[in-house]
Amino acid sequence: MIDIEYYTSEASTLLNSLIGIPSLSREEEAAADFLQNYIEETGIMTGRSGNNIWCISPMFDLNKPTILLNSHIDTVKPVNGWRKHPFTPKAENGKIYGLGSNDAGASVVSLFQVYRHLSTTEQAYNLIFLASCEEEVSGKNGIESVLPQLPPITLGIVGEPTEMQPAIAEKGLMVLDVTAYGKAGHAARNEGVNAIYKVLEDIQWFRDYKFPKESSLLGPVKMSVTQINAGTQHNV
Repeated sequence: MIDIEYYTSEASTLLNSLIGIPSLSREEEAAADFLQNYIEETGIMTGRSGNNIWCISPMFDLNKPTILLNSHIDTVKPVNGWRKHPFTPKAENGKIYGLGSNDAGASVVSLFQVYRHLSTTEQAYNLIFLASCEEEVSGKNGIESVLPQLPPITLGIVGEPTEMQPAIAEKGLMVLDVTAYGKAGHAARNEGVNAIYKVLEDIQWFRDYKFPKESSLLGPVKMSVTQINAGTQHNV
């Protein structure tokens, strides 16, 4: 018999604690320290690499398939539009507010309680719980650095805010940094070469390009120009 109320209470308490510890991407050490101590206080052994924390079920058997339960402890920076203090957890109408409460603290604490319960008895599979870092910035020191240190994974369940709907695929990401070179000149006279004008056709190309392949599940692939930085001052 699973004591749902107990595990729910434990998850909520842990989530409140994690919200109160700023854990911006690449600055997760304090949150990782707290989470590792919490897990070890429950009697579960941990592994750690950088700010990544993991647990491997004590009855691990290489002859069984292995399920990875993963989510991330890092958050984006709080934006100016926050109407509540981002690092002070607050419960209202059945919801917990605070930076990282949804993305992805709720998944971290829920998946750990699932691991905690299931790893107490032998299962038909192995379990690994991994709380990883640097997810929001696709950092090299996040899950990418940890997977080679873990046993082979058969299936991964990754916690993200999907409104409890399982997602079986996601679009990839490739970032291109493009540089156009001009020649400085006074803007009031016909001097120099304007690098902004040179890149206009390239921006239009990125906007209008149609990739020949299209995913039946995720739809067409697109490219977006999202950031531009140019110039030294307004009259040059």
